[in-house]
Amino acid sequence: MNGIDEELDLEDLAGIGSSTAEKLRRAGINSVKELAAISVRELLERSELGEVKAEEATKGARDLVLPKVLSAREFLERRKNMPRLSTGSKNIDRLLEGGLEPGITELIGAYGTGKTQICLQLCVTVQLTNNRGGLNSAAFYIDTEDTFKPERLLQIAKRFGLEDDQVLDGVYCFRAINSDHQFEGLKEAARYIKEKSVKLLIVDSLTSHFRSEYPGRENLVLRQQRLNSFMHALQRFVALYDLMVVVTNQVLDVPEVIPGARPARPVGGNIVAHGSTFRLWLERAKGMTRITCIDSPKHARGNVYVMLTEGGVEDAEDEGED
Repeated sequence: MNGIDEELDLEDLAGIGSSTAEKLRRAGINSVKELAAISVRELLERSELGEVKAEEATKGARDLVLPKVLSAREFLERRKNMPRLSTGSKNIDRLLEGGLEPGITELIGAYGTGKTQICLQLCVTVQLTNNRGGLNSAAFYIDTEDTFKPERLLQIAKRFGLEDDQVLDGVYCFRAINSDHQFEGLKEAARYIKEKSVKLLIVDSLTSHFRSEYPGRENLVLRQQRLNSFMHALQRFVALYDLMVVVTNQVLDVPEVIPGARPARPVGGNIVAHGSTFRLWLERAKGMTRITCIDSPKHARGNVYVMLTEGGVEDAEDEGED
């Protein structure tokens, strides 16, 4: 985005009067940025606008807020000014070449590998000041498996020197009870991003509801379509708000193991794989958690080790291979 105020009124867009603006708001579109990110087809499905008006509105919004063609040099300069978020672990930050950046970071692993613990720790570090690796911002947590525990936040906060009230007031939790409710969580997140300075969105876990509600091969196509819609919505959040999104994902056992390959694979298939920007695989090893970068457009493949402690996710002293 080119820095246009995300709160610019819809009526400030040429050709959008009060009547059209009201129709857009009823469709859940409250800013010019949100209008710029939606397709004509989706706008027609969600609103009362006709096709011509929908095309005019979306094009006008894109022309106003989306950057034109950039040279590679200009794009690099934009990336140099990109925010970074420390994970609170020097090892993980090193693996990610400085910490989290805007995009979708997927944490993949079996139960007990530390996915939720990393998410909770990020809810703390995002509140730190910039000089401590934070963003001085808030977090929004979509909890699908009843894993969000504020007591754990307090334990981690002590390690980082944050007061109890400060850390609790800087995290907003939405408990999603099914996949439809999970989509509603995104609508709530959009409001908090604009009103509460939220810069970190967590979905823990991304796939559990879709997996349980659409079982069997006969439901596979519908499940993947729904997952695809959710992933695209997350990508839109990243584009609109330079947001850092972290999702956790479960693994499936693979009955026929290929020599040298992991005996498990992430849930969601190519839909989640292609939708995620960075993919980290977590697994238990030698009493620690080994984190491997398995897919990234910029990071080299590598792994680091961390320990799960009362204070959160901390660097392991021994990083030796198994």
